Order: sequence, then structure tokens, then C-alpha cells
Amino acid sequence: MDTILALFKRTPMPQERRSYSKLFKAQVIAECAQADTSIANVALTHNLNANLVHKWIRVHGQKNLALQTAFIPVKAWPSIATHQVLPAAIRIEVPPSKGVVVMSWPAENAAACSAFLRDLLR
Repeated sequence: MDTILALFKRTPMPQERRSYSKLFKAQVIAECAQADTSIANVALTHNLNANLVHKWIRVHGQKNLALQTAFIPVKAWPSIATHQVLPAAIRIEVPPSKGVVVMSWPAENAAACSAFLRDLLR
């Protein structure tokens, strides 16, 4: 029993988790992405746990996926009204009892044309 306690006291235990910079993680992920490279071998060369490296690769892939799907282009179809060609002039024929009245009005001024017709037909 004393031997186990003595061994435990002599073995230094890390008090904190190690943290790694984003640059270091990116370097390890890039090394793992090379052809004919073992993730376990890359982890061993950097004194890392292979499961940790797998986690970094998984998280990196999720971030890239989120960046790719963050913007989805939408093709907007033009409305039907934009394809209609407006005539250059408004032409109105009113057949009264004394003869036909033909009126042409600029299309840009359609509001004034409707006001004129309202006054004319009263």
C-alpha cells in the first residue's frame, strides 16, 4: 500500500488542461489533410492524443460547413409588372351622341388623365 502512495506522490499530475493556439490547431489539421498521412502519426509527433486531433478536425469541418451555408444566394425572378411595356400615350375614345371624342394623354401623367376624365364625365 505504501508503494502505491509513494508512486502516486512522485508522479506529477498536470493541474490544468493544455490549451493550443488556433494557428497550431490549423497546422496540425493541415498536416492531417496531406495524402498518405496518418492522424495518429501526426498526433504522436506533436505529443497529442489522436482523439483530440480527430475532434479538432471535426470541429474545423463543422465551422467550414457553417461558413459555406451562412449565405445562400437566392435567385429572384423579376415580377411580371417589370416585363410589361407601358404605352407612350393613353388613348381614350368616348362615343357621345354628337360624335366620337378621341383623347391622347402622356402615359407618365396618368393621374392627371384620370382627374380630367372624372371632371369631363360629371
